[in-house]
Amino acid sequence: MRKTLYILLLTICMHLSLQAQQHYTFHDGTGLGSEWRHIGEPNRAKYRIVDNKLRLYGDIYELKDGRSFTFAGLPLGDKPFEVATKLSLTDAENGDEAGLCLYRSADAFVQCCLNSQDGQRRLKLRLGLLSHRLLLADRPMGMTSELYLRISFDGRKYAFHYSADGQQYHPIETVEHRLLGKEIAGYGDELLVGMYCHSGTTKYNAGYTFGEFGFFDYKEQQ
Repeated sequence: MRKTLYILLLTICMHLSLQAQQHYTFHDGTGLGSEWRHIGEPNRAKYRIVDNKLRLYGDIYELKDGRSFTFAGLPLGDKPFEVATKLSLTDAENGDEAGLCLYRSADAFVQCCLNSQDGQRRLKLRLGLLSHRLLLADRPMGMTSELYLRISFDGRKYAFHYSADGQQYHPIETVEHRLLGKEIAGYGDELLVGMYCHSGTTKYNAGYTFGEFGFFDYKEQQ
């Protein structure tokens, strides 16, 4: 009886651990699962898996436009968590960008991204709050086209970090949790965290701008 109870408890603990920690990789010949959320009605042609990476093709619309936006994310609760990804942004032109995004609504979001400007890359952190668009960080990254990005939440604030090798992370900036709350935004029942791509040009076609993501790690802090 005790042995059976022990096995049952061990199984439950393992199940909870799996729920609290997810390592998503992308494999050729498969698609995104039903657990992924999108903004607006997704154009499936903009979500592809190529060479075992998730390739997102950018829209010309911005989050503030309240229209479809190339985004794949997961819903968040109120528990502390950590999210990380490996991003590649190549063959990009002025204004093209890709990265991680915390999204509640078109009036409450944060974008942490690699942005292309004049043949160079810049690391940007942008807060969208009601009618305001605030640039919280803007750092030159030279010709860097690959970067690891991480968001962590301690129950009070979101901390954003980047890394060149996935081992040593450097702080970017923090954002208070309340700024993305429904009380300020006014709407948006869920807070999502995910990957996105945006085209800063007017050349609107599915093969023009894309960001690639090697993995997506989500871990709840107990």
